[in-house]
Amino acid sequence: YESQWRMIQMIGPSDNEYIYIDFREFEYDIKWEFPRENLEFGQVLGSGAFGKVVNATAYGINNAGDSVQVAVKMLKEKPDASEKDALMSELKMMTHIGSHENIVNLLGACTVSGKLNFFLREKLLKKASSQNNLGKQLSFLKTVFLQVVFCCFSSFTNGIREVSFLFTNRVKSYLSMKLLAFILYLSEGLKEMDPLCDVFLNKSITHVDEEEDFNVLTFDDLLCFSYQVAKGMEFLESKSCIHRDLAARNILVTHGKVVKICDFGLARDVMNDSNYIVRGNARLPVKWMAPESLFERTYTMKSDVWSYGILLWEIFSLGVNPYPGVQVDSNFYKLIQSGFKMDQPYYATKDVYCMMQSCWALDSRKRPSFSCLVSSLACQLAEA
Repeated sequence: YESQWRMIQMIGPSDNEYIYIDFREFEYDIKWEFPRENLEFGQVLGSGAFGKVVNATAYGINNAGDSVQVAVKMLKEKPDASEKDALMSELKMMTHIGSHENIVNLLGACTVSGKLNFFLREKLLKKASSQNNLGKQLSFLKTVFLQVVFCCFSSFTNGIREVSFLFTNRVKSYLSMKLLAFILYLSEGLKEMDPLCDVFLNKSITHVDEEEDFNVLTFDDLLCFSYQVAKGMEFLESKSCIHRDLAARNILVTHGKVVKICDFGLARDVMNDSNYIVRGNARLPVKWMAPESLFERTYTMKSDVWSYGILLWEIFSLGVNPYPGVQVDSNFYKLIQSGFKMDQPYYATKDVYCMMQSCWALDSRKRPSFSCLVSSLACQLAEA
């Protein structure tokens, strides 16, 4: 196991020659330690080859006597030393990244006398139990949607029976961006595919917050999602942090339609996730990867920009998988090398599509920075 996120220590003579910080030698700041006995564990929210995310209640995390719903990120049973080191390094890195509204933020960790775990905090939501939004209705993804996130790592679930099951679960305060993009047609589609869903949908819809209608997505919403992700990535860029798996599946939307950038790697079952393709000895999100990452195994801030362009295409196609109808084979790689670009998605304007195309420049030096993308999107929002 290793985190997808990386922090750059220095850049070599070539712009693509990065040396990453090795956090194994860093000291862990004990101020992040949280008493293990103050965690009450619940159900598993997501699991993968290396670990899992577990729902829990944290007592006294803000004030004595207060309890907060959290999601705990932890390794599998009997992890090896390298996996422990990787999770500990990830924890140390998160302490250095700092907080931002559009990324999940570290709250604390349990590293003493027991299984290592750590958790991230979402500051906006004060009462997870009172959040009445689409997360109540369509929370069938195995994602962490809670007020405090002990690192939201999960996998997408497409099974309709899973929909029926999870509609009966507790309130989730987060919703996958990809799922939110489907709301223009999902309600009717789910009813047709499984009559049981109708019961849960109707029951849930009665609780939707009247102040915030998640049954309708506007162009401004899509533009705002794009802007917020760019802001979060601009922050990571300022911290010399590379994401390496930027995609709709790694974006959450919370109350107020605020988006959060996450890294779900620990609890994602990549062996059964069609978005991850075998390449060499690894499974990689090939359709989101920049050419230099695919062919040279080089990851930079500008390769994240390429992935952001793919994410924009996901958003403005309302959740369609990129390169629809194209199989990942030798012809796909030839297409990428030749400079092939996807067509303009239905809900994108010419300006938005031009932005996507700029992100997909074969020469990484010609791609915009996230700061430039933020400025461009801010102008488009002002004009919308």
